[in-house]
Amino acid sequence: MARRKKTKASSALLVLPVHNEVSEAPRISKAIRAFLGKNRGISIRVVDDGSMDGTAEAFRSGLRGLKNASVMALPENGGKGRAVRLGLTAGRQDYWLFMDGDLAYGFDHVEPMIKALRDHDVVIGSRSMAAQPDGGLPARRAFLGWGFNRLACAWLGFDYPDTQAGLKGFRRPAGQKLFSRQRLDDFAFDAELLYLARKMGLRVGQIPAQVSGVHSYKTSQVKLAFDTARCLLDFLRIRFWSWTGQYRYS
Repeated sequence: MARRKKTKASSALLVLPVHNEVSEAPRISKAIRAFLGKNRGISIRVVDDGSMDGTAEAFRSGLRGLKNASVMALPENGGKGRAVRLGLTAGRQDYWLFMDGDLAYGFDHVEPMIKALRDHDVVIGSRSMAAQPDGGLPARRAFLGWGFNRLACAWLGFDYPDTQAGLKGFRRPAGQKLFSRQRLDDFAFDAELLYLARKMGLRVGQIPAQVSGVHSYKTSQVKLAFDTARCLLDFLRIRFWSWTGQYRYS
């Protein structure tokens, strides 16, 4: 009787981009240890985006001895998009995921994302699909986020209720296609990836994303307004690069 071939278990790489988070490193490292202790098929890579406060060293200390956890320290601050790209494309796992490094979204989102990736090339978290903690976003931040999302949808030709949640996943072949073409390194890189996914005909799914009840929104509102204005320029860049053939969709 012929033996059945064992099906290789799927593997996943989760990247957590961080910047100047030395004070939060013990808490995050503890959460990583607890999660990986129950999820052997998942690897976590913390990517330190050029921190100046000893963040990389703090995470190396906190994660010491974990075989499926690593720290990538970038020599200079280059933006979240760059940190995510460099962290993910160094992996050979079947699924590539990234989450905000301060754990604004809990690890309980990982399993639903991997499950959704079995039927989609790209999966994004959507805060509009889940009830949020009491109080929700600060009003000014919520308004700017809503405005950014509407502008992204209008200018880039897709329609998602939430493009900016720091929770996204990719099948590795789709991730390779997208990140090899990604040009933006900062805030608007999520929108660029979704624009490229639409252009390449990739299947995009959504899962509910619930912000942690203990998460603190540390970004100043002045910076939020500045980032929103800068994103308008980024949208123009995306369309220009597309019109001039600087993206290769095939």
